[in-house]
Amino acid sequence: MATRKTIRLLQVQLISLGVEWDRYATLDYARTQQIGAAIAFLGCDGLIAPSARWNCENLMLFPTNHPFECELNLLHSEEVPLKEWARQHNFLVDSLDP
Repeated sequence: MATRKTIRLLQVQLISLGVEWDRYATLDYARTQQIGAAIAFLGCDGLIAPSARWNCENLMLFPTNHPFECELNLLHSEEVPLKEWARQHNFLVDSLDP
């Protein structure tokens, strides 16, 4: 599957659309969800935007804007040892109990 009408928004553009950058990494999704809804309403099938948690970009797909005959094909997968990864990134702390 390929996107046909995808918008890329940079940090400066998100700020100009009313996203408070110092709160971007919080769980307050109201403004970013409004932006995503507007982009989907305009018929776009994807949005590329900065990740709120990592130094990368995310691709969000709007499946309702893809033709029914489009398929999503898995090109690569990798198993991630989630508990080990979470500990390494300080998302999970080992229990203090013995």
